[in-house]
Amino acid sequence: MSSPFWAANLLGMVVLFTPAFLLFLRTIAPVEEQLEERKLYLACGGGTIFGTIAEALILVGGFDQPSPEVGYASLMFVTPALVLLLLWLGLRLRTFRDARHAAFYAAGFGLFFGAAHEFWKLLVLEARLGGELPFPGGLLDAWFGVAAMVLLGGMALHLMPALQRDSGVRTAARLALLYLALGFLRITAIERPEPAIDAATALAFAAAAAATYQRGAAALVEQGVEVGREAAKD
Repeated sequence: MSSPFWAANLLGMVVLFTPAFLLFLRTIAPVEEQLEERKLYLACGGGTIFGTIAEALILVGGFDQPSPEVGYASLMFVTPALVLLLLWLGLRLRTFRDARHAAFYAAGFGLFFGAAHEFWKLLVLEARLGGELPFPGGLLDAWFGVAAMVLLGGMALHLMPALQRDSGVRTAARLALLYLALGFLRITAIERPEPAIDAATALAFAAAAAATYQRGAAALVEQGVEVGREAAKD
């Protein structure tokens, strides 16, 4: 007997975890031979665990559901703070923070954090809809999920260097504001299910996520070159 949640499981693996893994491999390619295999596994696994915890806290607190009094205010304001807090706490682990290539491990942590976080969103959505994902609405949710996964990966790339400079709280606060603004776009698509609005918000969210990751990855390449030079000298 097949699982009633097979659609979300399949969609989550195909459009979330697979792209996260491929993007991570591409990101670490310049220094892959210098990275510790154990820490690579820990980064990806740790990101998955912390992303799952973040979504579990959101579900238990009911922050993902609108209320008659404040509407989607909890989803808009509480969720970004909670997600960034868990991402910040995970990246502060010495296993990653004190490593020579810390930002590369952070990329894996952030990408798999986002993949797990959005995977559970899809699974819960399917459960609330009686075991079936809507079409094409489910694809829009998957699109936002992929963009959020890339966004959180990019945030991790920005947050790790800040943690190493002891300015992680300030950087996390700035990233939370960005997450809040993009969350507003996502909520707009939920409240106004019109094709034009859906397309505009989805493209804007994806563009911002891609820009955040690309900027963090560019700084990562420069850092990798510098670390490589130091390692060659040693």
